[in-house]
Amino acid sequence: MSHQEIKKFIVAAKQDESLRARLKDAQPEEIIRIATEAGFNFSEEVKERFRNRWAGVYFCPQREDVDEICPALCPPGFRSLAEYSRSTRSPWDTEENPKYR
Repeated sequence: MSHQEIKKFIVAAKQDESLRARLKDAQPEEIIRIATEAGFNFSEEVKERFRNRWAGVYFCPQREDVDEICPALCPPGFRSLAEYSRSTRSPWDTEENPKYR
């Protein structure tokens, strides 16, 4: 995963109110489109994380920031992307399942 690009995206979204406003209600494909229009070049792995709403992700320090700047990404019935991603994997999983990439 391109950590640098998603980190730059998070910083920009936290600093730019108009970008953050566009992301507030955006769904996965719209988030990817907005990010691309803003000049970010996400890797396919990062795009898949958005598309899958962080499903099956074992650990991702950026997940909480994404949850904050893209609140509509969290599926209905869950309080956060972390709660959702935990619900999509076994408690015995110690690594991210590659099928979610």
